[in-house]
Amino acid sequence: MVIVPESQMVLMRKRRELNQLIKDHKWDEIVLIERQLFHDINTAVKDPQRSPKDLLAELGGVIRLYKELSIACRQYSKTLG
Repeated sequence: MVIVPESQMVLMRKRRELNQLIKDHKWDEIVLIERQLFHDINTAVKDPQRSPKDLLAELGGVIRLYKELSIACRQYSKTLG
């Protein structure tokens, strides 16, 4: 049985929250959650209980979200002008 450290669970929840904000196009909230997300990433990376394999997978999910965010921003900017 794998026990996931709390720092990694926090990061997972934050990633899911960011994912929903991107889908809902809540730009102001995305800006706010980014600071928290970077803090949570640093905490998870420094956690001595971390699982490197699982953490890398989670970080891959965060990177994919930023790719989606980039695409969403480009699409949204086209609607502005």
